[in-house]
Amino acid sequence: MRFAIMLAKAKTNYVKNKWRLILPPWDNMYHWKASTQKSKPLPWRHFFDVNALQSFAPVVEFDEYLENTKSDYVKVDHLYVLQNFENPFENGVFEEKYKVVGNCVYNVSNDKIRVKEVICVKFQGKISKLWELIASNPKDTSVMFAHGEIPLHDSYGDGLYWSCRKSMVFSDPLVEAATKYMRDTLKCYMKMCTSYISIHWRRQDFARSRSKDVPSVTGTAKQIDDFVRNTNLDVNEVFIATDADQSELQLLKTELKNMGYMVYYYTPTADEIQRYKDGGIAIIEQIICSHAATFIGTHESTFTYRIQEERELLGFRTYTTFNRFCPDKGECERPSVWKFVE
Repeated sequence: MRFAIMLAKAKTNYVKNKWRLILPPWDNMYHWKASTQKSKPLPWRHFFDVNALQSFAPVVEFDEYLENTKSDYVKVDHLYVLQNFENPFENGVFEEKYKVVGNCVYNVSNDKIRVKEVICVKFQGKISKLWELIASNPKDTSVMFAHGEIPLHDSYGDGLYWSCRKSMVFSDPLVEAATKYMRDTLKCYMKMCTSYISIHWRRQDFARSRSKDVPSVTGTAKQIDDFVRNTNLDVNEVFIATDADQSELQLLKTELKNMGYMVYYYTPTADEIQRYKDGGIAIIEQIICSHAATFIGTHESTFTYRIQEERELLGFRTYTTFNRFCPDKGECERPSVWKFVE
């Protein structure tokens, strides 16, 4: 999103307006387990409506760029490998700055990218400051950034941020699969469902490294039941999106069933896994969670954040969206509320 917003802002600048954002294919993501080994890199159109993305920023798919330029590979003048400064608050002040460290080695996994020169750069500040770095080599026509998560948003949560987020429309096949599941299994026939609640229950590495932020299985079931009772929800159906292993998920399902709840989770067939891939399955779950009557998420999980954003765009009330699971004991910080801004 940061780079898309950076390019969208450049539309009114004659010099900067010549740049386009090439969308690299998705490949070997950490959470992709089932289909990663056999999958080729996936284009953005597998997950998103690229026409909607292009309505916000000048973006182009990697393979389409190759086709349009009649090239076998993308020629990159400079690859900037961004690195953090060792002490971002030197002298107690966070200063926007960058420092060219020099030539360095970086392995580009995509064999269709050819880089002339790799430069390591210490960087801290807003993403718009990258224009200064680009301008330092004015003859460049193609640049690439590694570790694009290091630059900060120019302004997080403002109208431009939400315009970008709104343009990230999911691809039709994924929306259709989620809609069919909501209609056939959860008996929801409207945009804002009333027939079920949804939860994102993050486990595995998150439960191990963030054990102070997540509840036990029993604690999770109790919090779901307490939430339904305290909010006077007339529902007994719970949809679960989770990375928990089957044994742990079965324990939670049993506890909830003993409390009188019907429990659902999206179980793709082998054909659906092959067709949608792991990333597509996750988006289907995200869509289902987004349309639920109310939602409970996992503290500081990006998947939870994305569901909350989708619910904001759909128009759900704040109290139905910004809820989190708490640890069995100890403090429980309220989740930050990021409201949709026109």
